[in-house]
Amino acid sequence: MKKGILFALSLLLAASWCATGVFADNIKLTYMYWGSPAEDAATKQALKDFEAANPGITVEPLFNPGTKAEFDAKLKAMSESDTLPDVGYFRPESVYEYAANGFFLDLTPFITKDGLKKDYLAQTFLTQNGKIIGAYTAAEAQVMYYNKKLLQDAGVPLPPTDYKKAWTWDEAVGYWTKLTVDKNGKHPNEAGFDPKKVVQFGVNHEVWSGMLYPAIWGNGGDVFSADGKQVLLDKPETIQAIQRLADLRLKNKVMSAPGSTEYQAQGSTDPKVLMQNGQLAFYISGAWELLDFSKMNFPLGVGALPIQKKPAQLYISGVNVVYKASKHPNEAWKLQKWMMTPDKTQALYSGGLWMPTKASWYTDKTDAAKWLANPAHPEGFKAAVVDSMAVAKSEPIFIKNYDQIWSEFINPELDKVWLGKQTAEVGLKAAAEKIRKAGILQGIW
Repeated sequence: MKKGILFALSLLLAASWCATGVFADNIKLTYMYWGSPAEDAATKQALKDFEAANPGITVEPLFNPGTKAEFDAKLKAMSESDTLPDVGYFRPESVYEYAANGFFLDLTPFITKDGLKKDYLAQTFLTQNGKIIGAYTAAEAQVMYYNKKLLQDAGVPLPPTDYKKAWTWDEAVGYWTKLTVDKNGKHPNEAGFDPKKVVQFGVNHEVWSGMLYPAIWGNGGDVFSADGKQVLLDKPETIQAIQRLADLRLKNKVMSAPGSTEYQAQGSTDPKVLMQNGQLAFYISGAWELLDFSKMNFPLGVGALPIQKKPAQLYISGVNVVYKASKHPNEAWKLQKWMMTPDKTQALYSGGLWMPTKASWYTDKTDAAKWLANPAHPEGFKAAVVDSMAVAKSEPIFIKNYDQIWSEFINPELDKVWLGKQTAEVGLKAAAEKIRKAGILQGIW
């Protein structure tokens, strides 16, 4: 009798294992992230693939698009209600502050056990007090996109793809001027040009904090010293770089701004849509835009970033973290590892959303072809973007109080600069002085 019972029990356990892959109840994880509708769809597919490869584990996607303030508010509410996710994206500019308050699992034991560190780019893992608090989701960079047809129609040469031989800043502004046209066919450098009736703009340059660094660094400026103890906002080189960006709209009249054109008043403000519609020639933003561009029907090109004094590039990304509150840390790490393994989630890379953090996907020709040899990555992308990572620097999120300094001291002054209410010199000097008086710049983590 006992043998029969034991045999029956063994069959039951075996059936349970076959059905779930684990002997316990199914494990449910949550994964929080943001992005465009296309990123949402791509991420959900990656999570489904993870579930298929890991029977017994299900993942609930928590799509949380919106501003940083909305993300912080959501996270605070989840923390107070003890419903923090297991794994997910985290805003890089505030990741160290949250880590200092014990939000994240120390990934060091997992990464050491799996021997991962040697396989990834040096910037990938973020460390605080000897603990790995997270990993960059990708190795993104700034990219200059353009609509080939608009350039060809205007007789403007396609920009170089060799990042060392890019247009100078003045050359770029000259071409953007030629590509900016009002309803009467006039350009900004011609008499009678009407800036309120522009039908095609030359450029749109993102001006949130991360997107400012290549212009600043390329002009020999900076925002903070490397040790995070000095403000460099009021350096002449930094001021000049910011003023040049502001002048694209205010002086050169080649860049759009909310409410400044008829078509924007109608609601079509996404630069990618404007490019597709032939209303915008160039767009300077991040590499992640390729995922959406790949689903649009127009001849997309990629050129090297304009050079001010020297080539510059940015290493930027969201951060993926495992929350300390997770009830399933081992399975949460398995999901984290899955999302940063390009062979497991190849569509996220070949589709244009992410640039890989795994080193061999840059150095090995076979691995590089897996994400670069496809329609989502235009001709010249490797030379203009991937090769330019040789001069890339990381956004200095490791500076203490980084997020607060930008949100409370720098951005309010820059907002007035972008609107033409003050010059970059006045605004950046004011911000620098306030930061010094506040004593908020306190080194690095």
